[in-house]
Amino acid sequence: MSNLLKTTTIIVSLLFCCLSTATAQEKYAKAYEKKGDAAFESGYYEEALECYALGRRFVLKPLSLFYKSGEACRMLKDYDKAEYWYQKVLIENDTLNINTAFPMLYLHLAEVAKCNGNIIQAQHFLNTCLLDCPDIQIRKQAKRELNSIKWIFDNDTPEENTIVVNLGSNVNNSFSQSGTYVLNDSLLYFTSPIYKEKYQDGEFVYTDIYDQIFVSNIDEDFYTPAKPLEHERINTKKWNYSNFFLDTITQTVYFNCTKKSSGKDNIQIYFSKYTEGKWSKPQVFKPAYDKNSSNTCPVIARDEEDGQTLMYFSSNRQGGFGGFDIWYIDLTSENPVAVNLGSTINTCGNEITPHYCQDEEALYFSSDTHPGFGGFDIFRSEGWLQRWTTPENLLMPINSYANDIYPFVTLSAEQGYFTSNRSSENNTKNKTCCNDLYRWDKQLPKVPTEQVVKAKSAFNPAFDLPISLYFHNDEPNPGSTDTLTTTDYANCYRDYRALSNLYKANCSKGLSDSLETKAVSMMEEFFSGKIDKGMQKLELLAGYLLEKLQEGHSVSLQVRGYASALHNEDYNYKLSQRRIVSLENYLRNWNGGALRGYFETLNENGVPLIQIVRMPFGKLESRSDNPETLEEKRRSVFTFSAMEERRIEIRVVNVR
Repeated sequence: MSNLLKTTTIIVSLLFCCLSTATAQEKYAKAYEKKGDAAFESGYYEEALECYALGRRFVLKPLSLFYKSGEACRMLKDYDKAEYWYQKVLIENDTLNINTAFPMLYLHLAEVAKCNGNIIQAQHFLNTCLLDCPDIQIRKQAKRELNSIKWIFDNDTPEENTIVVNLGSNVNNSFSQSGTYVLNDSLLYFTSPIYKEKYQDGEFVYTDIYDQIFVSNIDEDFYTPAKPLEHERINTKKWNYSNFFLDTITQTVYFNCTKKSSGKDNIQIYFSKYTEGKWSKPQVFKPAYDKNSSNTCPVIARDEEDGQTLMYFSSNRQGGFGGFDIWYIDLTSENPVAVNLGSTINTCGNEITPHYCQDEEALYFSSDTHPGFGGFDIFRSEGWLQRWTTPENLLMPINSYANDIYPFVTLSAEQGYFTSNRSSENNTKNKTCCNDLYRWDKQLPKVPTEQVVKAKSAFNPAFDLPISLYFHNDEPNPGSTDTLTTTDYANCYRDYRALSNLYKANCSKGLSDSLETKAVSMMEEFFSGKIDKGMQKLELLAGYLLEKLQEGHSVSLQVRGYASALHNEDYNYKLSQRRIVSLENYLRNWNGGALRGYFETLNENGVPLIQIVRMPFGKLESRSDNPETLEEKRRSVFTFSAMEERRIEIRVVNVR
């Protein structure tokens, strides 16, 4: 056999082996994807996510697995990771028509960005969806969400006289707690799981998980360690109990009860009545029963004038306006039937977890469609039966960018409880996975003591300087050749922070499993260890400056401004100046303008009491490469070297 023929044979064999290997890897990836899809359809989202992760190991750019990983994270309420995986689809895509392959991508990306508080990003994704998506129904949904974004821009200032507190570790834990009911301002009833725990293969495994009714004693602001309610008819073995409501007038307890199953069974309302010294056997509440729907969260309300008694509840039964609606049943009627509250309350989305406050004659409930901040917000409407005022959003800090549900207003009407999956320290792996119980108080904030103020402004120039403040590319005022800006650094920081998942997706582009994890971890460290830390130090510095100025001193700050290698020297010089000015704007606006007057007041030498010494360097000290092609320029924005260079530094703080 000739050498040429031998060589050709070897090459063909190698190609065949490579093709066989590639085919096998694709086969493995498809198998894991199929297994993940089955788990997802059954509601086992963690198992689905694990299968998608295994499948990603066998192909280089598995866009469908990226997207499905995002879907699983979204269902697990891990909004940060969901945003990352959706961003990966956009960054890694080279050929596919995104709107054809993943028509819901931009809509879901906007949803999780919004839940992360990244409102500007959410608006951008919705606008892209509105322009590019061919599906008219998806575009209509995007338009509704854009109206919600507009509402957020007009209402994102927290109410000053409302304080929200987490009920603490005696009530909340790493699982979900929900559905408060408060009796006589002394007993707190709520839903929480019981389970068996064992340590297996290096991690804790939980089995036999059941929802039960728990109770905690209330002593002003203290809650005793919660324990399962001891009740002869509630919390029986191998049943889930939730949404406890006690009607003290009739001595009847209403609740939801389901047998342990896959979680797809319809939920029904049960009741048990206290007569002759004992509780009756729980029975299905027939007026609300509907085998084809779930009926949840029963509450009792009374009209004291005519004696009418109603049950409000949430149901996804037929005849409503959307998914879950709020309905009522007249318990004083001879033929009690479920009646929808009407279109003032109910929408094409979901209205859930009703609570009626007798003192205010007002209905509190949660909705994911009325204008709000997050997934579900809490609303208030005055009325009765089917006549209601336009629902009023309770605003921040009661509502958040997460899901805020199960409102319960105490008799004082100045205090209430609710359930939220907002970021919590009880959950270390996924900050928004699970619900905690919270309390709100309507009152004037307590004035902090002088010792507390000093503790919070514990800034020491010897240890805390220099302060580095970082910027996204070409911010503030992209494309401007001005040296001034009206932008406040707080806005620059907020908008930069909102891009964290975009940066993670770009820095990990094209990387395999372990390298991807390392790159993402390094990017997370940059955002938390540098960008966040700089903002935290700036807050402390502002408090320190106010303290020194109130003592009669004057202060000056020496601030250097830098830029990356993108653009020419003159442009970057002016950009550095704008970045320094954004710091000045931040200090002027800080704490409601507490420092503003000191910029205008002169000392005996005719110098402002606060003076900023601007030292713009542009790209003079830049060591990053100056990219040539458009793609290189785009990629360079997300490199660590460029990110490090886009900053200003507060180098010196002089106090005189």
